[in-house]
Amino acid sequence: MQQEIFSTKPLPRPRWAQRHGRLWTVCTALGLFACAVVLALALQNGSTYATGSWDDYSQQLVFGRMLQMQQDQSAPGGFMGVYTQDWGDGQNRYWYRDNTPVDAADFQSYTHQSGLQGTVLGVLNKVYSVWQDDGAVRETMLYTTNAVLFYFLTLALCLALRRAAGWLPALGWLAAALLAPGIQSGMKDLYWCLWIWLLPVLAGTALCAVTLRQGRTPAWAYLLVGAACLVRCMCGFEFVSTFLILAETPLAFCWAAALAGGQPGRPWFFRMVRAGLSALGGVAAALLVWLCQGYAYYGSWSESLANILGAAGSRISISDGAVRQGVTIPGVLAQYFVADATPALRLGGWQIPLGPLLAAVLALALAAAALLLALRRRDLLRGLAPAACLWALAVLAPASWLVLSKAHSDVHSHLIPVLFQYSAVPASLALAGALAAAVLRAARGVRRA
Repeated sequence: MQQEIFSTKPLPRPRWAQRHGRLWTVCTALGLFACAVVLALALQNGSTYATGSWDDYSQQLVFGRMLQMQQDQSAPGGFMGVYTQDWGDGQNRYWYRDNTPVDAADFQSYTHQSGLQGTVLGVLNKVYSVWQDDGAVRETMLYTTNAVLFYFLTLALCLALRRAAGWLPALGWLAAALLAPGIQSGMKDLYWCLWIWLLPVLAGTALCAVTLRQGRTPAWAYLLVGAACLVRCMCGFEFVSTFLILAETPLAFCWAAALAGGQPGRPWFFRMVRAGLSALGGVAAALLVWLCQGYAYYGSWSESLANILGAAGSRISISDGAVRQGVTIPGVLAQYFVADATPALRLGGWQIPLGPLLAAVLALALAAAALLLALRRRDLLRGLAPAACLWALAVLAPASWLVLSKAHSDVHSHLIPVLFQYSAVPASLALAGALAAAVLRAARGVRRA
């Protein structure tokens, strides 16, 4: 009965696709990419005037790095940075847009992360400059590229969720990406590159997909999880606990589905352990790269290590008291779960903050569970376990960062709501879709009886 609600049937395929599976996969990817382009252009996600901007302060580091590479300059370590005294000085953006000549000696390297996104976007900016010399136009092209990649990976994740849980949860996840104001404005951001945030959970999804198809988990699937976490951490270690948890979420979904279907969950548990170790290996590899970059910059391993420890110490709850005093973990949790009025979803004049949204979904879940128990449809109730597990972890993942880094979370109040909109909000709408599917199935059974 679980399979009737959470259909795992593939999408209808033409006859030729049954003989050419790889070609069908390529065509599906091209179709998703085309849809991503349409969404990004139709919703004007590449325009700061139409959909706003998110973190202009941090973006100056990327503009500085792109300007440096555009003018064929370099600095030891390959870090991002700026040509001004203030890290967030908007002059860096204007110099980039106007192709203003700058002095290489004025570049200040930002050594608190590897800055992979700055280097990659710097290369892409030079590619775009072959066709477009206007920096303002290239800026919009880069914004649009980020938005297209975010939509493409989101659609791929929704397609996997449709296969695992059905259409309603998948459409709920997609609706959250379209209705979450922080995501709509933030997906273009050149510093955060929200599409990179999706890599760990997509790597975990790929691991589950290949395991279900082959009946075993190849080594490369675990390495893929580690590589995704490596890339994410080379773009910044902020929110690292969130991404480590979300990388495990697809495996936890499969574990819950196995238990709900009367199958042993132990294999999936050990896969979660191995995937977690691989993810931690990716984090360790990113730290090693950062250490080597610091050596290239400082000329000393001890100074490079001190730089890493100093950056980490200012972001960990046990040692971040100097950043902002009087901040407590319960206080930060209450700030974002209870007091924060930032809209988590917005449709026209209607909007709802995170706290009421989570409370509403929890109430719906309890009501649906009571109804299914009253109708004696325990099979449908068991079928909801994977979606409920997904929701719980998607809420826990961003909350873990509030615990791990309380001062950083308190200071950067414009960042944390988007972190929840990236995972907890779409998972909430996905669970609501799963609940609706189960209740509709139960209602059809009552009518037939």
